Formats: sequence, structure tokens, C-alpha cells
Amino acid sequence: MYRVILDERNGDLLAYFSISFKEIIINTESLSGTAIKKLNGMSKTADTLKVYLIGQIGKNSMIKPNPIKLDNILSEIYNVIAQAQALIGGRVIILECENQPKLIALYEKHGFKLIETSSGNDELRTMYTSIIQS
Repeated sequence: MYRVILDERNGDLLAYFSISFKEIIINTESLSGTAIKKLNGMSKTADTLKVYLIGQIGKNSMIKPNPIKLDNILSEIYNVIAQAQALIGGRVIILECENQPKLIALYEKHGFKLIETSSGNDELRTMYTSIIQS
């Protein structure tokens, strides 16, 4: 699913994001059974997770100044995921980002944590956050 965020005043495209639902293979050696069960919801021995994947997050750099912040984009993403979660469930949101300390720190500031997966790509790091269960 692909979504754009428009400026309500003039219709300018401020940002965009994409979301999908997929299964990932986790590195069970780097997580405790308790952590796996918290993420999976049922099993301490699961080696896969069904997750919401934020495939892209982008801010339109052609708009000067672009007032949108990552908080705003993530809020829109979480709203869409809440609607999907009501229909199909799910407990975890992941994203992949370049292995750059500043980028990792930015997502950590917004509640994401690093998780080891079997992606096979050393240039990307996988980060996750749990969906708050109501």
C-alpha cells in the first residue's frame, strides 16, 4: 500500500510512505525466548514473525520549507496500520534502513529497536517497534 501526505492548504505533496504485511525470519540466537514470545504473541521458539513492513518513507525535499516531520509521517503510518490491524491482526512494525549511526539513532528516538534477521544484506539494518495493544 502506498500513501501520500498532502498539504491541506495548497495540495503540495509533502511526504509519502508504503506499507506491506510480510513474514520475516528472525535470528533466534540473539533473542531470548521471552522476547520472541512477546513479538510472536504465542511461541517462545518461533523463528518467523508476521510484521508490517514500512517499505519507504520519504519527505519531499523540493518543498522549501517542508513543514512535515518524521513524527507526522509515523503518525499517519500508525493510523493506517491500526486500521489494518483491526482486520488482520499483527503485533510488530519493521523497517529497514541504511547501516548509518545517525539514521539508526533517529529511528531509535522514535521507539524502534534493532533486531537481527536473516535478510542477507549487510548494508541494511532491520529495526522494529511493537504495536501497542489496546
